[in-house]
Amino acid sequence: MKKNGICVLAFICLLCLVGCATVGRRINQEAVNSIEKGKTTREEVIRLLGSPDQITKDMNGNITMTYMYVRTTTRPETFIPIVGIFAGGADVQNQMVMITIGPDGKVKDVFSSYGATESGYGISSGSKADLEEIESNKRPK
Repeated sequence: MKKNGICVLAFICLLCLVGCATVGRRINQEAVNSIEKGKTTREEVIRLLGSPDQITKDMNGNITMTYMYVRTTTRPETFIPIVGIFAGGADVQNQMVMITIGPDGKVKDVFSSYGATESGYGISSGSKADLEEIESNKRPK
């Protein structure tokens, strides 16, 4: 009996581990909001946000630093036999920030994108994902 309890606990721990996946690092929106065009330098951006996930350089000497974050959370119903076929799925939240640095070493432009999607099976498909976390981190207009 004790062995069965350990197996069940191990199975639950395994489900918790496979139920969530992230790519990149969470982006601090307050730090992004503090970036000023024409004032903030490349070094200051890196100090605020960390090293970028991708760097692109164009022929005019502009450098675009891209920061990405994606989090996928599998719904618990997905792991329930039979029920998972009809009510399973995942919620995906994403955030991306692109900062262009001009040849003078200062911020030329800031682009911020965020969103949420939801995938589902059967009757759970087609509904809207919860944007609460993303909505609270919006850049002011």
